Amino acid sequence: MMSPHLRYQGRTTVAHQKLIDGQTADGARVVRRAKGFSDHGVITGLVRAGWLEPRASGPRGGTRWFTTSTGAAAAAAA
Repeated sequence: MMSPHLRYQGRTTVAHQKLIDGQTADGARVVRRAKGFSDHGVITGLVRAGWLEPRASGPRGGTRWFTTSTGAAAAAAA
């Protein structure tokens, strides 16, 4: 399995930003953009790579994603 790209042409990617967001106390979340685009596919790829893990948040079954130790090491190396 390929690991997600964290840099592209010298700039950080959305995957790298999600790993950084996952290290905060609030965790990363899915951002839904205009015209039906969202970054749910990026988060799914990071979960499959073992770099993010889902945790329940709130009483209504919301989900936030938090960076694992391997994900933190990958973000630091990028």
